[in-house]
Amino acid sequence: MELSTKQEKKYREELDKRFRPIFSPYQEAGGIPISLLREKLYDDLEVTAGIPQDRIDLLFRRADTNRDGRMSFEEFMRLMTSGSSNVLTTKQLTSFQKMVRATVSTVVPKNAVKHSVDSYVEAYNCKPPPLFMIIVSLAEIGVFIYYALDLAKAGTPITATSGVAIYSPLIYNPLRRYEAWRYLTYMFIHNGYFHLIFNLIFQLLLGLPLEVVHKWWRVGIVYGLGVVAGSLSHSVVDQHSYLAGASGGCYAILGAHFAIVIMNWEEMQHEWMSGPIKFILSAPVRLVVLFLMGGADTGIAIYERYKTGKSAVGFAAHFGGILAGLLVGIPTLKNLDVKQWERVLFWVALIVYICLVIFAVLWNAFYPDFPAMNWTPCCSMNNTIIPRVLTP
Repeated sequence: MELSTKQEKKYREELDKRFRPIFSPYQEAGGIPISLLREKLYDDLEVTAGIPQDRIDLLFRRADTNRDGRMSFEEFMRLMTSGSSNVLTTKQLTSFQKMVRATVSTVVPKNAVKHSVDSYVEAYNCKPPPLFMIIVSLAEIGVFIYYALDLAKAGTPITATSGVAIYSPLIYNPLRRYEAWRYLTYMFIHNGYFHLIFNLIFQLLLGLPLEVVHKWWRVGIVYGLGVVAGSLSHSVVDQHSYLAGASGGCYAILGAHFAIVIMNWEEMQHEWMSGPIKFILSAPVRLVVLFLMGGADTGIAIYERYKTGKSAVGFAAHFGGILAGLLVGIPTLKNLDVKQWERVLFWVALIVYICLVIFAVLWNAFYPDFPAMNWTPCCSMNNTIIPRVLTP
């Protein structure tokens, strides 16, 4: 909370008048016991009336800097008044906090109304640690190694751009679409190690910062529902193709970053032209970077598939994943300063996502002759989907 000079002077005078009597009896002892001060500030509403809650929270996050269990009135005033005490300097940060600040800056607006990057960094306790994306990535690596060894025994080793276990019960198989788990487990199967490496870099680079800020379970919901949305989209658009890879989840993470920009547009625009760092982290620049990351990959895949025939990327899973990340991210991820229109958008996004999922499920359940039974899969495979051979 920022105050003008006049307001700040009045605020200091009020603090002195109201709190000096509380600290005076403990002056010779080196300050009031922090446990007693905490009790007074949180339990006595008359004492804290008019004091911004964020300053009280800040006080106890930085309390007892000399580890004696007490706080002097001078320390109290320094922490409760505005100015340099409100923001941690680079020298005051630990190496871990510097790393967290760099990570959080990619997600949290630098000048958010109620939550700045530095106040978040100071309160961050790494509980729970951001392990979801790491665990998912390790699971994908483990499954890839298992089937790589299995295919090598069969004489069809995996290469950089080909090789996938079409027989796996995890892969999405359009002829076995009634096996519901395949709409999720296809994320563990990859076609060549380039495919795996690209997805791992993509999801760790974009997913870990989200997990640091929004916690693992929120990112897990977005990622999982993005995977499902990717396979459902593929099942509607590419009815005759297998599907493998974690692109649905990766693009859901990308869509979640779009949701963050939309929900925090005003905060990300605060003085965005005042310096290079603010400019780079501003909403317009973030949108451009996100569009380039998702659009370039998907655009090239569509061109190569339909124009040159060199690729068989399941781009429908990309679209499904990024749309799910946007629609699910809006109601799931933290919002720094909720406005009325954002409350409306919360329900709109949730309802649209549910309606699209219901449509895709009903399509799979009732669409006639889906897929056609006069085709067999080919053994040559490239990237995300498995090409098929149509027969008369």
